[in-house]
Amino acid sequence: MEIVCLILGWSLIGIGLLGCFVNKIPGPLMAFLGLLLQVWGCDIEMEWWVLALLAVLVVASMVVSKKLVPKVGNLVAEFGKAGAWGTTVGSLVGLMFFAIVCEDASVGIIIFSIILSLLLLPYLFAFLFELIVRKSAQEALQAAGGALVAFLIGTMLKLAVCVYTVYAVITNA
Repeated sequence: MEIVCLILGWSLIGIGLLGCFVNKIPGPLMAFLGLLLQVWGCDIEMEWWVLALLAVLVVASMVVSKKLVPKVGNLVAEFGKAGAWGTTVGSLVGLMFFAIVCEDASVGIIIFSIILSLLLLPYLFAFLFELIVRKSAQEALQAAGGALVAFLIGTMLKLAVCVYTVYAVITNA
């Protein structure tokens, strides 16, 4: 039973890490659920304050990434749902591209594919989605920039919480 808990817990943590890059998956929440499954199902010893801190960080990251980060992105340039969906689709395509390209690749190709998958493709898809909705290419370019800023800030925030969750599991396992 303990092996099943470990596999399910690490699977949830993996989905949580994926959710950092795909805005529609609640990444920190999934990682935290994986942590809880391992703590209570696999008898991993963890201080109560670490769990409480992680719970607060998860809730804070979800609130900030859903409420405040889009407002920060709108300060750069106002974007709509099309731009947000564009960054999501672009990040999914970028993650698939990254997984395909980085098999047996050199360091330069890995760095290029990271830049392509996390910056260029979300921006390109946000631009294309905004171009479909908006009338001018200039407005779509600006809106895609705002959507990319919001995507990057949200991704880094969620990634920090998920990485800390992984760190807490590894150091207490």
